[in-house]
Amino acid sequence: MIEIDGKNYVLKYNISRIEMIENSTGKSVMADIRANSGMLSIASLKLYFAYGLKEEGSDVFYPTKKALEIAEQLILRDGYTTVCGTVVEALERDCPFFFRVG
Repeated sequence: MIEIDGKNYVLKYNISRIEMIENSTGKSVMADIRANSGMLSIASLKLYFAYGLKEEGSDVFYPTKKALEIAEQLILRDGYTTVCGTVVEALERDCPFFFRVG
């Protein structure tokens, strides 16, 4: 869970959201994650975060423009590594098909 200004948020991903990320970044998610051992560029991190953000308990994704602002605020507040770790953990949880071995 992510708390900003008294509101709770979560990151959730599905194939549709992954396609949106890939279309926006011009790279496959796995190529992006593996390129630098999961350390995404700031621009990619903000997009990954924004496309996965929901208010806790909501079925609707948060508006992308506002979510990008929240992503930047969170990176400045909690640090790049923390936010990047949160995004990668959510991807592992919601998209295990990316991380299967064998």
